[in-house]
Amino acid sequence: MTPLKKRCEHDEVFKLLKDGLTKAQIRKRLNLKPSALANHLRRLETSGYIKRRGKFVIEILPSSHLHPKVTKNKVHKKLNKRGHAFNFKVYFPKEKNLLEKKKVKREFELGNLQELSFGSLKLIKDKCTIWINKNGTLTIYSNNSYYSDNALHSKFSQLRDIDNLIVDLKERFGFSGVYGIEVFREHYGLIFNKFAKWLLNKGRKLNVKNKGNKTILWVDASRKDDQGLKEFEGDDPLKINSADDFFNSKDKTGWKDETPQVEDNKKEIVNLKGIFPAMEEYNKNLKLHVAVQESNLKLNKEQLKTQKQTQQSNLKLNKEQLKTQKQTQQLLKKLNDRL
Repeated sequence: MTPLKKRCEHDEVFKLLKDGLTKAQIRKRLNLKPSALANHLRRLETSGYIKRRGKFVIEILPSSHLHPKVTKNKVHKKLNKRGHAFNFKVYFPKEKNLLEKKKVKREFELGNLQELSFGSLKLIKDKCTIWINKNGTLTIYSNNSYYSDNALHSKFSQLRDIDNLIVDLKERFGFSGVYGIEVFREHYGLIFNKFAKWLLNKGRKLNVKNKGNKTILWVDASRKDDQGLKEFEGDDPLKINSADDFFNSKDKTGWKDETPQVEDNKKEIVNLKGIFPAMEEYNKNLKLHVAVQESNLKLNKEQLKTQKQTQQSNLKLNKEQLKTQKQTQQLLKKLNDRL
């Protein structure tokens, strides 16, 4: 992971870009070499924060984690996607037992950590429940919600906050080495969704499952992480983005089938009609070709059968000739012996 000093420097570069400073002004303000600033800009662009257009123009993208279009408060109907119920496992490969760290023991003695029945220690920070585990891992249950117009942006914001939280925990408890983050649970909801509202007002639920019988989309107000928002929910940000596009297209057409997708399919079918006669002629020729091939195959089989029978007959005749020749030789030998 990025060292804390570099990460703070990285964030400061982004903030100064948002304030409208030029690259030269940023280098002077932060005392950076051109190569160092170039590395920060490359990382910001790779992460989806900025877009460089030419040599001098840098555009701040809506997907950036510090952009106001991602918020923890429900502020606008356009920010209709809520990322929530994030659970993480954090791995420290160099640490064998986090509970043996001196700073962890000290915090426990001070009563800042709660011991759980299975041996882990618990604390709450930044609306996250954190377990410090014996096996060199942290388990983090986030109670934060992230509202945006793109579910992926919500996920990116949560990951950034978790990364900063881990940096704080490393310094506080003395955890060492690099770390890895695994997301083992994530939910995304479409709020202000008319379909979900209609279902729930009728007292109904919806569960869409994949081939493995796992629920991937749902409408269910009885879940623990529901906040009364009457959401259409799922576990994949891309599926939620696609669902939003689908509902929007249906709303525009009054839920008729004349959606842009249907119209495109109709045009494609019309275009295919001109191809069908040629395909039928090709199919007819193909059937004729197959029939000829089958006839040739049958003829070849008959020829092979006849050839085999001829060979067997010749073999039998040769055996008879050899037998007759042998008998003649024996008879001549007897005559010679008598003479």
